[in-house]
Amino acid sequence: MKKTLLKLKSVDNSILKVLYNGLKFCLILALFSTFILSIYHTVHNPDIFYIGISLFKSTLFFAVFFVICAIAIDTTKKDVER
Repeated sequence: MKKTLLKLKSVDNSILKVLYNGLKFCLILALFSTFILSIYHTVHNPDIFYIGISLFKSTLFFAVFFVICAIAIDTTKKDVER
């Protein structure tokens, strides 16, 4: 875990900008999926529940994807510069 955090601290600024924008997008999607799940409590339609849960799972996947890709691209960029 410490290695991952150290790698994220040493990432290039342009890559960090893309990472932060991607995580902001994931936050917006997570809030939207939470809103859909809160609608489920009033309507009790199973389709709304599955839409909300699927969107929330996708949001978590995208967030992890952005972090992993930022580390991979930064590592590749540093290897090419050497």
